[in-house]
Amino acid sequence: MSVVDPNSSGIVTFQAFIDFMSHETTDTDTADQVIASFKVLAGDKNYITAEELRRELPPEQAEYCLARMAPYQGPDAVPGALDYKSFSTALYGESDV
Repeated sequence: MSVVDPNSSGIVTFQAFIDFMSHETTDTDTADQVIASFKVLAGDKNYITAEELRRELPPEQAEYCLARMAPYQGPDAVPGALDYKSFSTALYGESDV
């Protein structure tokens, strides 16, 4: 979090997220890199919520994710938890969404 929130405000702006992604990726993204980025946005949880997506991403990107992310089924799931890992691997052809 210190990379994307150096002031420890508890908020990651979209620009900080983009800067982080740009720094973390070279010529191409990988599913693992996208998963790592979502994990930062999710506060190190294995899932992300609609509220977090809407707070951290521009509206059209948040809605894109919300329309395509499956519910998270892990033992630590909360109501409305979304599976950013399966979504990310599907983006790179490693699974189906």
